[in-house]
Amino acid sequence: MWVGNSAGYGGTGVFSIYNQKPGDINNPGDPDFWAYCIEHDVSADHNVPGYVGDLSSFVGDNYFTNSPDVQAKVLWIIGHSYPAVSLDDLGAATGISSLSLNDVAEGTTYAIWRFTELNYDADWPWETPASEAVYKYLVQGAKDNAGSTPAPSPITVSIDKPSTAVEAGTLAGPFTVHTNQDDAEVNVEPDIAVTDAQGDAVDLHHVVDGEQLFLDLRATESAGDATLNASVKGSNATGKIISVPTSVGSTPTTADHAQSIILVAGENTTTDSQVSVSWDAAPTTPKPVIGTTLLDDADQDHNLVWNGGTLTDTVAYQNLKPGTEYTVSGELMRKSDGTATGIKGTTTFTPDTADGTVEVTFQVPTGFEKTTLVAFESVFTGTTTTGDAIATHEDINDANQSVTVDEQPTTPKPSDTPTPTPATPSSPAAPSSPAVSSSAPGTTSVPTENTASPTTTAGKPTDSHAVAIPTGTTEAPGPLASTGARVPGLLIGSAALLSGLGIVLLSSRRMRRKH
Repeated sequence: MWVGNSAGYGGTGVFSIYNQKPGDINNPGDPDFWAYCIEHDVSADHNVPGYVGDLSSFVGDNYFTNSPDVQAKVLWIIGHSYPAVSLDDLGAATGISSLSLNDVAEGTTYAIWRFTELNYDADWPWETPASEAVYKYLVQGAKDNAGSTPAPSPITVSIDKPSTAVEAGTLAGPFTVHTNQDDAEVNVEPDIAVTDAQGDAVDLHHVVDGEQLFLDLRATESAGDATLNASVKGSNATGKIISVPTSVGSTPTTADHAQSIILVAGENTTTDSQVSVSWDAAPTTPKPVIGTTLLDDADQDHNLVWNGGTLTDTVAYQNLKPGTEYTVSGELMRKSDGTATGIKGTTTFTPDTADGTVEVTFQVPTGFEKTTLVAFESVFTGTTTTGDAIATHEDINDANQSVTVDEQPTTPKPSDTPTPTPATPSSPAAPSSPAVSSSAPGTTSVPTENTASPTTTAGKPTDSHAVAIPTGTTEAPGPLASTGARVPGLLIGSAALLSGLGIVLLSSRRMRRKH
């Protein structure tokens, strides 16, 4: 430690002590500790290094040497004076308001010398009545309480590093805190979240002995370092002896040393322990990506019937972490203007492999006829959809993630004009059955022009238009060549055939008359 200048009245000042030599000894700043002289007859030295040890390291020769009773009285005095207590609190204890540091330094120094040098009350040359009041308060307190003031127990606090290397992208730890005090306060530089083994936040203002802490580096990819500091109230410095050599570089001895002094820590002094760790950048891994295919459940195409139904979006993912829980969340958007429909779907899953697929379903109600719906999907870590998505696919023009809802079919309205009924063709009148002559066996009388039955007399036709036809004829009825009319029992091919037949019959009659 570095022994700086004194503050107080000449000869009874309190020493300023620094953990390290100040950069400018003429402007050293506030001291880390204070120290009181415990030797009256040895010259003091300033702005020199000092050697710190416990009570047994005292190299002087007075009542303090090897006297637990005197040592206990001195410890009580420095533990109830400044800076172990504030000037205001000491003033309240002594009944003196507005105590100055000079008065306190003088009264405290004389109280220490009362036990280390004289072992009786002397008539000290007081600078002020306030100094004397401080002296009387401290001496009486040491006499009354020294027996109950043993040497201070050491204050301990420490942090153990993890047994394995710290890695980016993980909960790094454990860092184990040890202390013999009620609790410790831990801080990290730079500011990194600290959790327990499950990743839950911990109260860093009250870390108890044996508690394990973890640096939350799960979202960290780059290399870095951090320092953890554990602090407890109080200081092991109070009661330490500083032995001062007479020359820089020499070792203080009983025969050759400057004035020995005893350390006092301030009321807000703490005991600290630090550990530092560093880590490499996380291995580069591809970022998660997704692609989607939206289809109608009914027939696995990109068209949905007009009155709605179920759509299934198959989300193909890549580069997810197997064994980690994810939630994929989607919503159907209108392609026409990019607005949301409010039709949503979510699926929570834990992949076994980095690449795979998962399905999200959407229930489309009526009311979206002639609308093209586009699925927008996002993937989140965990079971909620809060925070930043690790992957998204939102392409309003992607045909694979689009489905078009059909137009509602229309029903034809009835016509005001009745549809005409087609006319049914009339059937021709059936011809009358031919008359059969009873006087001429083997002949049949057939009408040639009308359908009236001919009259016969003794087998001879009385109708000049009747024609006798042998009964053996088997021709089926046929149409007339000239008129298309049908004649029962004889197929007449043409009007010429009919005329020829008439000529033959006429010749036959003429021949009968001649004979």
